[in-house]
Amino acid sequence: MKNFIQKPWTSIVRYHKENAKDPGRLQYEEAPASSASSACITCAGLALLTFVLYYKIALAFCSMEGLQDMKAHAEFAQNFYLNPTEFFNAWLRVPHMLWHLVVKFLESRLNFPLYEAAALTFALFGTFSYGVMTLFLHGTLKTYTGQKRLALASLGSACLSFVGPLIMEWFSDGYMGSFSANPMHNPTHMAAKGFGMLAMMAGIDVIRRYRGERPMFFHGKGIYVYFGVFAFFSSLAKPTFIYMLLPAGIIVVLWDLFSALHAKNRNAGAIWGAAWRLALASLPSIAYLLTEYLALFFWGTEKGSSVILTKPFEVWHFFTPNIKLCILLGTCFPLWMLITNLGYFYKSAEGRLAFLGYATGFLEFALLAESGSRKDAGNFAWCLMAGMTVFFLIAVSRLALTSLQERRGKWHQAYVIFSWFLLFLHVYSGLSYYQVFVGML
Repeated sequence: MKNFIQKPWTSIVRYHKENAKDPGRLQYEEAPASSASSACITCAGLALLTFVLYYKIALAFCSMEGLQDMKAHAEFAQNFYLNPTEFFNAWLRVPHMLWHLVVKFLESRLNFPLYEAAALTFALFGTFSYGVMTLFLHGTLKTYTGQKRLALASLGSACLSFVGPLIMEWFSDGYMGSFSANPMHNPTHMAAKGFGMLAMMAGIDVIRRYRGERPMFFHGKGIYVYFGVFAFFSSLAKPTFIYMLLPAGIIVVLWDLFSALHAKNRNAGAIWGAAWRLALASLPSIAYLLTEYLALFFWGTEKGSSVILTKPFEVWHFFTPNIKLCILLGTCFPLWMLITNLGYFYKSAEGRLAFLGYATGFLEFALLAESGSRKDAGNFAWCLMAGMTVFFLIAVSRLALTSLQERRGKWHQAYVIFSWFLLFLHVYSGLSYYQVFVGML
């Protein structure tokens, strides 16, 4: 009986030790001899498909009755006139205005019909996010495998562009309560994603540098400038991505700093230098976030309201009676990857930042809300969905690396097949919720 228990336990321990290794130390399959042009064609084809689907979905939201978020934002964009007084009054109501400014430019300067301008802007930002995720996955795979895997990176990015919560008709609505990494009814969140992920990529490179590791994405000296610019534009599009990313990044850096000080590691000086430089780079975003907070809650439309602490999950219960099931349906794939790759998510810079980002967004939605009549809007759910975005991204990155490993046994192959199936199920659920397949079958 002892041996019967000991053998599986030994196998599990051995698996997690192997799993915790730096992915760059593992052996990977050789890249196929296909030309670089075929990979570029794949990337471009998936980008076009992403653009068309985003455009069609956004146009449907603008034209259908009862789906008012996209339509309301599009109509409000008309208020951003060049007249300073009128522009300021519009800004007081919606300080996160990047998407609106693009819509206004297309509608007023290029004479696009309003809803077509809104759909085109949404599709452009969505395709931009696709490009950023492709850049992330390509950089990750190249760093760890030493190979250019643009086609695989493009496939992963296309999947990430449409993942949604698993839809169970017997449970409830396909969106309410489960939430999504791609809430396509809300254009401001989708506009913030690309810039937020670029800021995260710059942050990952900062962490890798003070750890003495090779950067993945940005190799020049302007890494802190990149972080500051990307974070600012993400805040300008919607503040909630940075609400999630900055606290998570602070936790990661402080964790590394205290660990270095405790071990009396000389690396503590490099970590401290990176910390204060990141703080300086974050100042424009923090200043804008504070100004936006004052604008909304002291001068603007939410005057008299504020951010408050709530009972745990009080606001989430407004959307669903079963929060545990909602978490499972919304993040089934990344949770599966987390459980089966604990070492990677604990040790790697990107894995740790992704998990803490999701945890931060989760806690913000679970404990924070706006006071008064705004409480039931659940606006801190956007922080949760920003965390879901990075959690899905790193989970797909890990799956791509696992799929390329050499010396795969039957169990490994079964694991890879099941993991891709779970990811594709999220993609199918997201597309079916937005009725992309209507009229095809």
